[in-house]
Amino acid sequence: MITELESRIRDLQNGLADVQKEIAALLIQPCRGDSEIMAKDVKYDELDRRATIIKKTICDLTRKRQLLISQSTSRESCDSHASDESS
Repeated sequence: MITELESRIRDLQNGLADVQKEIAALLIQPCRGDSEIMAKDVKYDELDRRATIIKKTICDLTRKRQLLISQSTSRESCDSHASDESS
């Protein structure tokens, strides 16, 4: 489960990098008129929204991964402590 989350997080990070590259490319494109500026703004807003969603998803999955790790660590600690007492 943890490796699946790590894989998903990596995929999302790669996707975020792609979106950020698109944003950077969009920002350096010249505009010749109001219609091009408006179209660029719409595209920028869409990319920014996608980036925000990806960042939130990465954050949520990272929290979930950390929770799973802490639960497995505490379980291992309890299991080893119980086996020490039974000896």
